[in-house]
Amino acid sequence: MDKKHRLFPSSWLPLVVDWERKLTAENKSSNTVRLYRDAVRGLAIRVGDHDPTEVTRSMVRDHIAHLVETTSAGNADTNYRALRQWFKFLVAEDEITEDPMRDTKRPIVPDKPVPVVSDDLIKRVLAECDGKDFTSRRDTALVRLFFDAGARRSEIANLELDDIDLSTDTIRVIGKGRKARVIPFSRNTGMALSRYLRVRRKHPRAHLEQVWLGERGRGPLTSNGIGQMLRRRGRAAGVERELGRHLHAHLGRHVAAHQWQANGGSEGDLMLIMGWSSPQMPRRYGRAAAIDRAHAAARNLRLGDRF
Repeated sequence: MDKKHRLFPSSWLPLVVDWERKLTAENKSSNTVRLYRDAVRGLAIRVGDHDPTEVTRSMVRDHIAHLVETTSAGNADTNYRALRQWFKFLVAEDEITEDPMRDTKRPIVPDKPVPVVSDDLIKRVLAECDGKDFTSRRDTALVRLFFDAGARRSEIANLELDDIDLSTDTIRVIGKGRKARVIPFSRNTGMALSRYLRVRRKHPRAHLEQVWLGERGRGPLTSNGIGQMLRRRGRAAGVERELGRHLHAHLGRHVAAHQWQANGGSEGDLMLIMGWSSPQMPRRYGRAAAIDRAHAAARNLRLGDRF
Protein backbone atom coordinates (compact mmCIF):
# COMPACT_ATOMS: atom_id res chain seq x y z
CA MET A 1 0.00 0.00 0.00
CA ASP A 2 1.40 3.41 -0.93
CA LYS A 3 1.82 6.15 1.66
CA LYS A 4 -1.19 8.25 0.61
CA HIS A 5 -3.57 5.31 1.15
CA ARG A 6 -2.15 4.27 4.49
CA LEU A 7 -4.70 3.88 7.32
CA PHE A 8 -7.59 3.15 4.95
CA PRO A 9 -9.49 -0.04 5.91
CA SER A 10 -9.24 -2.68 3.19
CA SER A 11 -12.98 -2.51 2.47
CA TRP A 12 -12.71 1.21 1.66
CA LEU A 13 -9.55 1.21 -0.44
CA PRO A 14 -10.82 -0.08 -3.84
CA LEU A 15 -13.65 2.45 -3.86
CA VAL A 16 -11.34 5.28 -2.80
CA VAL A 17 -8.91 4.48 -5.61
CA ASP A 18 -11.76 4.43 -8.16
CA TRP A 19 -13.07 7.72 -6.80
CA GLU A 20 -9.64 9.33 -7.13
CA ARG A 21 -9.48 8.09 -10.71
CA LYS A 22 -12.84 9.74 -11.41
CA LEU A 23 -11.77 13.03 -9.79
CA THR A 24 -8.58 13.09 -11.83
CA ALA A 25 -10.54 12.39 -15.02
CA GLU A 26 -12.74 15.38 -14.14
CA ASN A 27 -9.59 17.53 -14.13
CA LYS A 28 -9.64 18.12 -10.38
CA SER A 29 -6.34 19.45 -9.07
CA SER A 30 -4.01 17.18 -7.11
CA ASN A 31 -4.60 19.36 -4.06
CA THR A 32 -8.38 18.91 -4.34
CA VAL A 33 -7.96 15.14 -4.69
CA ARG A 34 -5.75 15.11 -1.60
CA LEU A 35 -8.26 17.14 0.45
CA TYR A 36 -11.12 14.86 -0.60
CA ARG A 37 -9.10 11.73 0.17
CA ASP A 38 -8.13 13.04 3.61
CA ALA A 39 -11.78 13.78 4.41
CA VAL A 40 -12.84 10.24 3.54
CA ARG A 41 -9.91 8.79 5.48
CA GLY A 42 -11.00 10.73 8.57
CA LEU A 43 -14.52 9.36 8.32
CA ALA A 44 -13.26 5.81 7.70
CA ILE A 45 -11.09 5.94 10.80
CA ARG A 46 -13.90 7.33 12.92
CA VAL A 47 -16.53 4.74 11.95
CA GLY A 48 -14.13 1.91 12.69
CA ASP A 49 -15.06 -1.50 11.32
CA HIS A 50 -18.00 -0.30 9.23
CA ASP A 51 -17.81 -0.63 5.46
CA PRO A 52 -18.42 2.54 3.43
CA THR A 53 -21.82 1.14 2.41
CA GLU A 54 -22.81 0.83 6.08
CA VAL A 55 -22.24 4.45 7.04
CA THR A 56 -25.41 6.07 8.37
CA ARG A 57 -26.59 9.65 8.59
CA SER A 58 -25.99 9.73 12.34
CA MET A 59 -22.40 8.53 11.86
CA VAL A 60 -21.69 11.36 9.44
CA ARG A 61 -23.43 13.88 11.69
CA ASP A 62 -21.38 12.76 14.70
CA HIS A 63 -18.17 12.97 12.66
CA ILE A 64 -18.87 16.51 11.46
CA ALA A 65 -19.83 17.58 14.98
CA HIS A 66 -16.58 16.09 16.27
CA LEU A 67 -14.60 18.12 13.71
CA VAL A 68 -16.40 21.32 14.71
CA GLU A 69 -15.55 20.71 18.37
CA THR A 70 -11.97 19.54 17.95
CA THR A 71 -10.74 21.56 14.95
CA SER A 72 -12.79 24.41 13.50
CA ALA A 73 -16.07 25.10 11.76
CA GLY A 74 -14.16 25.91 8.59
CA ASN A 75 -12.37 22.56 8.60
CA ALA A 76 -15.63 20.76 9.35
CA ASP A 77 -17.25 22.51 6.39
CA THR A 78 -14.39 21.49 4.08
CA ASN A 79 -14.82 17.87 5.18
CA TYR A 80 -18.59 18.11 4.81
CA ARG A 81 -18.34 19.26 1.19
CA ALA A 82 -15.81 16.54 0.35
CA LEU A 83 -17.95 13.82 1.91
CA ARG A 84 -20.99 15.00 -0.06
CA GLN A 85 -19.04 14.22 -3.24
CA TRP A 86 -17.95 10.86 -1.85
CA PHE A 87 -21.47 9.67 -1.15
CA LYS A 88 -22.74 10.98 -4.50
CA PHE A 89 -20.04 8.83 -6.08
CA LEU A 90 -21.19 5.76 -4.13
CA VAL A 91 -24.76 6.33 -5.27
CA ALA A 92 -23.70 6.77 -8.90
CA GLU A 93 -21.71 3.53 -8.70
CA ASP A 94 -24.71 1.66 -7.22
CA GLU A 95 -22.76 0.90 -4.06
CA ILE A 96 -25.52 2.47 -1.97
CA THR A 97 -29.14 3.25 -2.80
CA GLU A 98 -29.58 6.32 -0.60
CA ASP A 99 -27.18 9.15 0.16
CA PRO A 100 -26.87 9.43 3.98
CA MET A 101 -26.01 13.13 3.58
CA ARG A 102 -29.03 14.02 1.48
CA ASP A 103 -30.89 17.04 2.93
CA THR A 104 -28.24 17.54 5.62
CA LYS A 105 -27.10 21.07 6.45
CA ARG A 106 -23.57 22.39 6.18
CA PRO A 107 -21.84 23.56 9.37
CA ILE A 108 -22.29 27.24 10.09
CA VAL A 109 -18.94 28.94 9.56
CA PRO A 110 -18.60 32.30 11.35
CA ASP A 111 -17.55 35.13 9.08
CA LYS A 112 -13.99 36.02 10.07
CA PRO A 113 -12.50 38.58 7.70
CA VAL A 114 -8.86 37.82 6.91
CA PRO A 115 -6.62 40.68 8.10
CA VAL A 116 -4.80 42.55 5.36
CA VAL A 117 -1.05 42.55 5.91
CA SER A 118 0.29 46.10 6.04
CA ASP A 119 3.05 47.34 3.73
CA ASP A 120 5.22 47.88 6.80
CA LEU A 121 4.83 44.25 7.85
CA ILE A 122 5.66 43.02 4.33
CA LYS A 123 8.80 45.17 4.38
CA ARG A 124 9.80 43.58 7.69
CA VAL A 125 9.36 40.11 6.20
CA LEU A 126 11.49 41.13 3.21
CA ALA A 127 14.12 42.48 5.61
CA GLU A 128 14.31 39.00 7.17
CA CYS A 129 15.07 37.64 3.68
CA ASP A 130 17.75 40.22 2.95
CA GLY A 131 21.02 38.79 1.67
CA LYS A 132 22.91 37.73 -1.43
CA ASP A 133 23.04 33.99 -0.80
CA PHE A 134 20.86 31.47 -2.63
CA THR A 135 18.24 31.08 0.10
CA SER A 136 17.86 34.82 0.66
CA ARG A 137 17.44 35.53 -3.04
CA ARG A 138 14.95 32.70 -3.44
CA ASP A 139 12.83 33.66 -0.43
CA THR A 140 12.81 37.34 -1.41
CA ALA A 141 11.52 36.45 -4.87
CA LEU A 142 8.84 34.18 -3.41
CA VAL A 143 7.57 36.71 -0.87
CA ARG A 144 7.45 39.49 -3.46
CA LEU A 145 5.66 37.28 -5.97
CA PHE A 146 2.98 36.19 -3.50
CA PHE A 147 2.18 39.73 -2.36
CA ASP A 148 2.47 41.25 -5.83
CA ALA A 149 0.83 38.73 -8.17
CA GLY A 150 -1.65 37.32 -5.65
CA ALA A 151 -1.39 33.81 -7.08
CA ARG A 152 -2.19 30.67 -5.11
CA ARG A 153 0.62 28.81 -3.36
CA SER A 154 0.24 25.76 -5.60
CA GLU A 155 0.36 27.98 -8.69
CA ILE A 156 3.63 29.59 -7.63
CA ALA A 157 5.10 26.31 -6.38
CA ASN A 158 4.49 24.62 -9.73
CA LEU A 159 6.16 27.29 -11.85
CA GLU A 160 8.70 26.11 -14.40
CA LEU A 161 11.44 28.19 -15.96
CA ASP A 162 9.53 28.68 -19.20
CA ASP A 163 6.61 30.12 -17.24
CA ILE A 164 8.59 33.24 -16.34
CA ASP A 165 8.92 35.98 -18.96
CA LEU A 166 11.21 38.75 -17.78
CA SER A 167 10.81 40.62 -21.06
CA THR A 168 7.13 41.25 -20.32
CA ASP A 169 7.28 40.88 -16.51
CA THR A 170 4.69 38.12 -16.42
CA ILE A 171 4.29 34.58 -15.13
CA ARG A 172 2.10 31.85 -16.56
CA VAL A 173 0.32 29.77 -13.93
CA ILE A 174 -2.01 26.78 -14.05
CA GLY A 175 -4.97 27.37 -11.74
CA LYS A 176 -8.01 25.40 -10.67
CA GLY A 177 -9.53 23.24 -13.36
CA ARG A 178 -6.13 23.22 -15.13
CA LYS A 179 -6.89 26.69 -16.49
CA ALA A 180 -3.85 28.70 -17.53
CA ARG A 181 -3.60 32.45 -17.07
CA VAL A 182 -0.87 35.07 -17.32
CA ILE A 183 -0.21 37.42 -14.39
CA PRO A 184 1.90 40.58 -14.56
CA PHE A 185 4.29 41.56 -11.78
CA SER A 186 6.02 44.78 -10.78
CA ARG A 187 9.56 45.92 -11.56
CA ASN A 188 10.79 45.24 -8.01
CA THR A 189 9.44 41.71 -8.19
CA GLY A 190 11.05 41.29 -11.60
CA MET A 191 14.40 42.38 -10.18
CA ALA A 192 14.05 39.92 -7.29
CA LEU A 193 13.21 37.10 -9.73
CA SER A 194 16.13 37.98 -11.99
CA ARG A 195 18.54 37.97 -9.05
CA TYR A 196 17.26 34.59 -7.90
CA LEU A 197 17.51 33.07 -11.38
CA ARG A 198 21.12 34.25 -11.68
CA VAL A 199 22.18 32.63 -8.42
CA ARG A 200 20.08 29.59 -9.27
CA ARG A 201 22.35 28.86 -12.26
CA LYS A 202 25.08 27.83 -9.79
CA HIS A 203 22.82 25.36 -7.98
CA PRO A 204 23.73 21.64 -8.40
CA ARG A 205 20.18 20.98 -9.64
CA ALA A 206 20.02 24.00 -11.96
CA HIS A 207 19.16 21.70 -14.89
CA LEU A 208 15.69 21.00 -13.42
CA GLU A 209 12.70 22.76 -14.94
CA GLN A 210 11.11 23.64 -11.60
CA VAL A 211 11.84 27.23 -10.64
CA TRP A 212 12.15 26.85 -6.88
CA LEU A 213 14.98 24.68 -5.58
CA GLY A 214 15.94 23.61 -2.07
CA GLU A 215 19.06 24.53 -0.14
CA ARG A 216 22.26 22.52 -0.04
CA GLY A 217 21.81 20.94 -3.45
CA ARG A 218 18.38 19.52 -2.79
CA GLY A 219 15.79 19.12 -5.51
CA PRO A 220 12.63 21.17 -6.11
CA LEU A 221 11.07 23.02 -3.20
CA THR A 222 7.59 21.62 -2.60
CA SER A 223 4.44 23.60 -1.92
CA ASN A 224 4.64 22.49 1.72
CA GLY A 225 8.27 23.59 1.83
CA ILE A 226 7.27 27.04 0.60
CA GLY A 227 4.58 27.18 3.28
CA GLN A 228 7.14 26.33 5.97
CA MET A 229 9.48 29.02 4.66
CA LEU A 230 6.76 31.68 4.82
CA ARG A 231 5.84 30.67 8.35
CA ARG A 232 9.48 30.81 9.44
CA ARG A 233 10.15 34.20 7.82
CA GLY A 234 6.88 35.59 9.13
CA ARG A 235 7.58 34.45 12.67
CA ALA A 236 10.97 36.16 12.59
CA ALA A 237 9.32 39.38 11.37
CA GLY A 238 6.66 39.29 14.10
CA VAL A 239 3.70 38.41 11.89
CA GLU A 240 2.18 35.95 14.35
CA ARG A 241 2.55 38.41 17.21
CA GLU A 242 0.89 41.21 15.21
CA LEU A 243 -1.83 39.35 13.30
CA GLY A 244 -2.46 36.40 15.59
CA ARG A 245 -1.75 33.96 12.74
CA HIS A 246 1.26 32.76 10.81
CA LEU A 247 2.31 34.13 7.45
CA HIS A 248 0.90 32.11 4.55
CA ALA A 249 0.55 32.54 0.82
CA HIS A 250 -3.18 33.25 0.90
CA LEU A 251 -2.55 36.45 2.85
CA GLY A 252 -0.75 37.69 -0.26
CA ARG A 253 -3.87 36.96 -2.27
CA HIS A 254 -5.96 39.08 0.09
CA VAL A 255 -3.43 41.92 -0.02
CA ALA A 256 -3.35 41.92 -3.82
CA ALA A 257 -7.17 41.94 -4.01
CA HIS A 258 -7.44 44.78 -1.49
CA GLN A 259 -4.80 46.94 -3.17
CA TRP A 260 -6.37 46.33 -6.57
CA GLN A 261 -9.77 47.54 -5.38
CA ALA A 262 -8.36 50.37 -3.27
CA ASN A 263 -6.58 51.75 -6.32
CA GLY A 264 -9.67 51.67 -8.53
CA GLY A 265 -9.06 48.43 -10.43
CA SER A 266 -12.16 46.92 -12.00
CA GLU A 267 -13.83 43.85 -10.54
CA GLY A 268 -13.80 42.06 -13.90
CA ASP A 269 -10.07 42.57 -14.38
CA LEU A 270 -9.40 41.39 -10.83
CA MET A 271 -11.36 38.20 -11.53
CA LEU A 272 -9.20 37.52 -14.60
CA ILE A 273 -5.95 38.10 -12.72
CA MET A 274 -6.97 35.97 -9.75
CA GLY A 275 -8.56 33.17 -11.77
CA TRP A 276 -12.03 33.59 -10.29
CA SER A 277 -15.28 32.70 -12.06
CA SER A 278 -17.68 34.05 -9.41
CA PRO A 279 -18.21 37.80 -8.78
CA GLN A 280 -18.62 36.97 -5.10
CA MET A 281 -14.91 36.28 -4.75
CA PRO A 282 -13.66 39.89 -5.14
CA ARG A 283 -16.03 40.87 -2.34
CA ARG A 284 -14.72 38.16 -0.03
CA TYR A 285 -11.05 38.98 -0.49
CA GLY A 286 -9.79 42.07 1.25
CA ARG A 287 -13.09 42.29 3.16
CA ALA A 288 -11.27 43.26 6.36
CA ALA A 289 -10.13 46.48 4.66
CA ALA A 290 -13.48 47.26 3.02
CA ILE A 291 -14.28 49.96 5.62
CA ASP A 292 -10.95 51.64 4.96
CA ARG A 293 -11.72 51.68 1.23
CA ALA A 294 -15.18 53.09 1.89
CA HIS A 295 -13.78 55.84 4.11
CA ALA A 296 -11.16 56.72 1.50
CA ALA A 297 -13.84 56.93 -1.18
CA ALA A 298 -15.98 59.18 1.04
CA ARG A 299 -13.04 61.51 1.67
CA ASN A 300 -12.30 61.70 -2.05
CA LEU A 301 -15.94 62.49 -2.89
CA ARG A 302 -16.19 65.21 -0.17
CA LEU A 303 -19.96 65.27 -0.48
CA GLY A 304 -20.30 67.89 2.25
CA ASP A 305 -18.26 70.40 0.27
CA ARG A 306 -21.18 70.80 -2.16
CA PHE A 307 -22.78 73.35 0.14
